[in-house]
Order: sequence, then C-alpha cells, then structure tokens
Amino acid sequence: MKAIIIYYSRSGNTEKIALQAQKDMKCEIIKIVPEEAYGNYISSCLRVTKEKKAAAAPAFTNPIPDLTDYNMILLGYPIWAQDLPRFVSDFISQCDLTNKIVVPFAAYGMSGINCTMNHLQKLCVNAEIRYPFDSGVFKKGNYDIWIKQVLKECSET
Repeated sequence: MKAIIIYYSRSGNTEKIALQAQKDMKCEIIKIVPEEAYGNYISSCLRVTKEKKAAAAPAFTNPIPDLTDYNMILLGYPIWAQDLPRFVSDFISQCDLTNKIVVPFAAYGMSGINCTMNHLQKLCVNAEIRYPFDSGVFKKGNYDIWIKQVLKECSET
C-alpha cells in the first residue's frame, strides 16, 4: 500500500507529528500552504471566526495533488474552533479520495479530533476513515501505538 501525508500546521505541533510519521513510513509529504499566512494565536482565532462566516474559504497556494497512485492518505491539521481549518477542508474537498483510506491526525488546545469527525466524514464520503489520532494540551496521544497500527495497515494490503 502506498501512502502520502498531507498536512497543515500553524504553530508546528501538527508538523511534528507529520514529519515523524514521514520518517517512520518513508512516504511522500505535502504541506498545505495558505495564501495568507496565519499570525499568532490570538490573531488566528479572530481570523478563523471571520472565515467561518465568510462565503468563500481562504485560498491555498498548493496545486491539488493527483492521488491516483496512493491507497492511504494521512491527513494532519490543527483543530480550530472545534473544526478543521476552512482552507484545509476546501483543499481536501477538491482531492479525489475515492476508495482511499484516510487517516486523520490533529493537534489541539481544547477540543480533540472527535469534534472534527462528522465534518471529515462529509468531506471523505467515498473514502474510509481509520485510526484517528490526536495530541493536545491536556492529553498527549500515544504516537507509537498509533503509528504501529498505521504501518500494519500499510503492510497488510
């Protein structure tokens, strides 16, 4: 099974997970880059609140990747206002995830990954979501257990 990591990280917390997963899985990685960078925590929170109400999602600079040759997509994102960042959601909605396995991972301050799963399932309607992983301020996820599950899945198919 061929895997790729697609992620966004503002503060570096999600990026640490993404880079470690890339090292462990020896796979390709794509960082989603917003057209306009997010600032510090407070300014990002204010901006995210406005973006949730806006008609259009913020733009990103990456081209949409051709995922034809991949079976598994590890999708990393921070959790903002109990959801995926809007431009990450828009990016993913433009990817063809038909018959893919999507493995979400997230870093958060207050809300764990479960609060994003309904939205993610709507974005990945033709894919199967497995092994969600999160690590946050109040709960450090067990990365080693998670990556072993993901690696096992990759080697079995």
